[in-house]
Amino acid sequence: MPSIINGKTGQPLPVYFIGHAGANLLFREDSHSETVRQNLRAIGREILGISPPPRAILTLSGHFEASAIHGPGVIEVNVKRNTPILHDFVNDFHDTRPELYEAEWAHHDSPELGTEVWKHLRAAGITAKRVERGLDHGIWVPFVVMFPGDDDSNTLSIPIVQVSTFHGDDLESQVRLGVALQSLRNEGYLIVGSGMAVHSFASVAEIAAETTEAGRDAVTKKVLHESRVLDDHIREATAKTAAQDRKEALLALEPLYEFKRSHPTVEHFTPLLVAAGAAGDAPVKVLGEDVIDPGFSYINLRFQ
Repeated sequence: MPSIINGKTGQPLPVYFIGHAGANLLFREDSHSETVRQNLRAIGREILGISPPPRAILTLSGHFEASAIHGPGVIEVNVKRNTPILHDFVNDFHDTRPELYEAEWAHHDSPELGTEVWKHLRAAGITAKRVERGLDHGIWVPFVVMFPGDDDSNTLSIPIVQVSTFHGDDLESQVRLGVALQSLRNEGYLIVGSGMAVHSFASVAEIAAETTEAGRDAVTKKVLHESRVLDDHIREATAKTAAQDRKEALLALEPLYEFKRSHPTVEHFTPLLVAAGAAGDAPVKVLGEDVIDPGFSYINLRFQ
């Protein structure tokens, strides 16, 4: 990717959507996991190649939805200093991978920039609250792969500002949040939405519930087809370059059978909607090799 000029007088910084996978990405050795890691490493190199560097990476994660206590119309912005990473894994790894609960990842935060984003959202008409929280695995797990920090060439020194998605199932509100964040791309903020285009543990459980190999094969084939169908629809929707057309195409996915199968809950889809809203009319590029598993898609996108 050509060098990106950062700053108020340069072009807007890109927007990324990454498929973040789970903690098993850090140790699983199958070919799909290695491809996912390679895809993320390439994105990390892209981000570190931005010159001059962004002021901050503004992240939205499928694991940071605003809490129910604030209601469905509120966004939360993290302003905690010295943010710890959260070992908030879906699976219980205490017996199989206890070392994951000792894992660390050195990173930078900035309560000052978090407060700047909070003020920006309020000025844009978004009800926003400042909170103090840790860094969830929807960010630090893929970022460990993208920016491992084992030498100066892959160490991330850019601070991370965490912004929640809206609580609840109103998908259009997530696009509005992205639109409210869009102008920050001209202010040195690189926006990264971390979720998954397909994310269905319910589908995986349906496969596991089959008691025969033939039954498992049949359900696996069905689920993989559903996952591919929705992934194809998402590619088609995000490829639309007019912001309104892209928004309408993404929201039109919600009633589809394949969407409901692939997103029994929507929190991993909403960061994509925010990213699309923040992208405006910017064209999209699918990054890296395709990886689609039954119940999961690891597609990565760049809007620029």
